[in-house]
Amino acid sequence: MNINASRSTRFKYVSLGIGLVIIASLFYFLHAGKSATDSESDSVKAGPAVVEIVRAAMHSIDTTVTAQGTLTASQGGSARIAPVNPGRLVSVRVREGDTVHAGEVVAVLDSRVPQAQAASAASALKVSQIQAQQASLAAKAAATDHANAVETARLDLETAQTELKKLEAGARPQEIAQSDQSVKQAQATRDRAASEVERVQFLFDKGIDSKRQVEDAKTALLVADSSLATAKAQASLIKEGARPEDLHTAKLRVKAAQAALRQAQQGSLQVQAKLQDTQAAVESIRQKNADLAVAQMNVAYTELRSPISGKVTHRLLNPGDMADTTNPVVEIADTHSLNLVANIPAEDGTAICVGMPARVTAANAPSRTFTGTVVNVGEVDPQSGMLVVRISVPSDGALKVGAFASADIITHTDRAAIVVPKSAVLSRDSHDVLFTVSKDNTAHQVNVKIGAQQGDMIEILSGIRPGDQVISLGQYELTDGAKIRPAKHSADTRQ
Repeated sequence: MNINASRSTRFKYVSLGIGLVIIASLFYFLHAGKSATDSESDSVKAGPAVVEIVRAAMHSIDTTVTAQGTLTASQGGSARIAPVNPGRLVSVRVREGDTVHAGEVVAVLDSRVPQAQAASAASALKVSQIQAQQASLAAKAAATDHANAVETARLDLETAQTELKKLEAGARPQEIAQSDQSVKQAQATRDRAASEVERVQFLFDKGIDSKRQVEDAKTALLVADSSLATAKAQASLIKEGARPEDLHTAKLRVKAAQAALRQAQQGSLQVQAKLQDTQAAVESIRQKNADLAVAQMNVAYTELRSPISGKVTHRLLNPGDMADTTNPVVEIADTHSLNLVANIPAEDGTAICVGMPARVTAANAPSRTFTGTVVNVGEVDPQSGMLVVRISVPSDGALKVGAFASADIITHTDRAAIVVPKSAVLSRDSHDVLFTVSKDNTAHQVNVKIGAQQGDMIEILSGIRPGDQVISLGQYELTDGAKIRPAKHSADTRQ
C-alpha cells in the first residue's frame, strides 16, 4: 500500500517537470521572434549609417623593413678591463652603473713588487752609465797613446832613414871643398909657426930673445903640426865616405825604427777593442733603459684605466681577489653609441644597404624614438634563412645594453604618396578594400592596392585619387551602395 502511494507521487512530480519545460520553450521562441521583429523595425527606423570621412591626401611616406633584436655596445664601444700582469686587487673604485671617463682609474693592484723591480732597474742603469763613462775614457786614452806612439815611431824612422841616406850619399862637394880649405889653412898656420921658430931661434942665438920664447914658438909649431894632421885626416875621411860598419849600423837602425812603427800602428787594435767596449757599454745602457721602462710600465699597469668613456655594466672582482689577464675586473660600455643587432628574413635583407636610416624604439624607453643608421648587413645563415643587420644608434644614455629594441629601416621614401588612415582599409574576400563617398552620400566599395605603412597612415598605390572622400570609421557593416551620414568631426587626412 505504501509502495503504490510512493510511485504515484513520483509520477506526479515528473509530469509537472515536463510541463514546465514545454512552457519555458514556448516562451523563449515567442520572445526571440518578437526581438528579431523589433530589431528589424529599429534598423528600418535608424536610417543611414553615421561614419567618419577623410580625404585621401598626398604626403611623404617611408617604405620600411622592421628588424628586432638586442642593443649591444658598438664595435669598439665596450671594454673588458683586465690587468696586463696578474696581481692581487687592492681596490676597485667603481660600481655597476657608474659613469667613467677615458683614462680614469677603475681598479688598483698591489704595486710593491713592480716598484721594487723598477728601483732595481734604475740602479742597474746607473751602474751601466758609470761603466760606459769609464769605457769611453779608456778608449780616448788608448787612442791618444796610440797616436803618440805612432808619431814617435814615425819620427824615429825618418831620422834613421835620413842618417842612412847621408852615409850612403857621402860628402857633398861643398863639404870636400871646406875640408880642403881647412887643410890649407892648417898648412898656412903650420908654415907661419915654423918661420916663427926659425926667427926666434936666430934671435935667441944672438942673445936677443929668451929661451922661453924659443920654447913657446916650438910649442906653437907642434900645435900647428897637429892641427894640420887633423885637417888632413878629416879631409881624407870626407873624401873616402862612410865606413861599411857605419852603413850597416845605420841600416839596422832603420829596420828597428820600421819595426817600432809597425808595432805602434798595431796598437790600433787595442784602440778598436776599447771602442768596442765603449759601444758594448752604450748598448748595455740602452738595455737597462728598456728594462727600466718595462719596470715602470709594470708599475703603471697596476692602475687599471678605462680606455673609453661609458658606464660600468659589470663588476666581476672585488678587493683581495687575484686578477689575471683572462678574467676582467669590470666591463664598460659606451651607452652614447649602441648597436642594435637584429635578425631579419633574407628576402627583406635584399632591400637593405649600409647607410640607410632607421627609426629605433627600445623596451626600456618606449616613449622615445631614436634615429639610427645601418652600419653592416651580414650574410644569410643557410640554416635559419636569416641575416644579421647591425644598426648604429646614438643615444643620450637613455638606452641600455641588453635591452630589446625594434627598428624600422627606411629603404625608400615617396615624397608624393596617396595616404589614408589605416582604419579605412578593410580585408574582404582576400582583397584590400575601402569605401569612398559620392556627392549623394553613397558608399562605394573599392578594391585597392596598399603600399608602405607609417604610424597610423597607409599608402594606397592604386584604386583612389588624391582628394577622394574615404570612410575611415564606421564602414565595417556597410555594403556597396549603402547610404551614409558623415559625422560632424570628419576631417581631411593628417600626416
